[in-house]
Amino acid sequence: MTPDILVFGEALVDFVPTRRGRLRNVSGFELHSGGAPGNVAIGCARLGARAGLVSVVGDDEFGHFLRHAFQTEGVDVQQLRHAAGQRTGLCFITLDADGERRFTHRGGAPETLLNVGDVDVARCQGSRILQFSAGVLREAAGVEALHHAIDHAGGLVCADPGTTPRHWVEPKVLAERLAGALGRCDVVKCSADETETLTGHQDPQAAARALVAGGASLAVVTLGGDGALWARADDGGHVPSPAVEVVDTTGAGDAFMAALLVRLAAEKEHPHNIPAERLRRHLAFATEIGAYAVTALGAVSGVPRIGDDEPGR
Repeated sequence: MTPDILVFGEALVDFVPTRRGRLRNVSGFELHSGGAPGNVAIGCARLGARAGLVSVVGDDEFGHFLRHAFQTEGVDVQQLRHAAGQRTGLCFITLDADGERRFTHRGGAPETLLNVGDVDVARCQGSRILQFSAGVLREAAGVEALHHAIDHAGGLVCADPGTTPRHWVEPKVLAERLAGALGRCDVVKCSADETETLTGHQDPQAAARALVAGGASLAVVTLGGDGALWARADDGGHVPSPAVEVVDTTGAGDAFMAALLVRLAAEKEHPHNIPAERLRRHLAFATEIGAYAVTALGAVSGVPRIGDDEPGR
């Protein structure tokens, strides 16, 4: 069965610390699935959507750990490829006193091997949403694969670019690749600290308007504990976020995106035509799920499963 939501991008193993503080002071870690696209796919599955991940991992124990983790969460891994001789990427996370995180990457980068051969045209045509992050744009082959998928997308094209370390891609090259990909999106979401890189605007509202001017029907900028703002060609607004006790901010934006994608996948209307009040409810649901995510260690541990006492039901 074709997934409702196909997520393209990297999957990593997150080493989440068992205590806060500098890496040198951490005494132990828990292993979790990671990488923003992988987090989004799991979030979608937990919230009741059929979600599939299109990615490349190593043919090593960490890669097989990820396959098992995604399968356990109900994510379709038919398009999760193990690259022979490659090491799966690892991310060591440290948390400060407020739960804010820092990342240290080690291991390989098999996700850069994503190519046109990893794209299943029939599944792209049959899905309701095709979602991607900037990581898929690291190599020219990934760029080609993404545009091939978009060419055959049967539903919405959505992006949550995220941050890309400078050593991954030369900034000018990344900017050109992002412009080409985001210009083909129906929905673009980013965080407030990413707006200047993506649009040249520090002001979130101006950035959202710039994304709409660039072709998006709906642009969303998340504001951390202050919720999120949204913009379309003819309207816009703000939704607050509930106050919660922050344990780990890792994955909050991914949880928000997953919740929004689930709601959009269930919509009969294109994002441009969704009545404003209903769109506001979708976004309020997303901010609540994002808030849930920060209440537990790990990027997806705090995301509720369908049937739990999740908000918005």
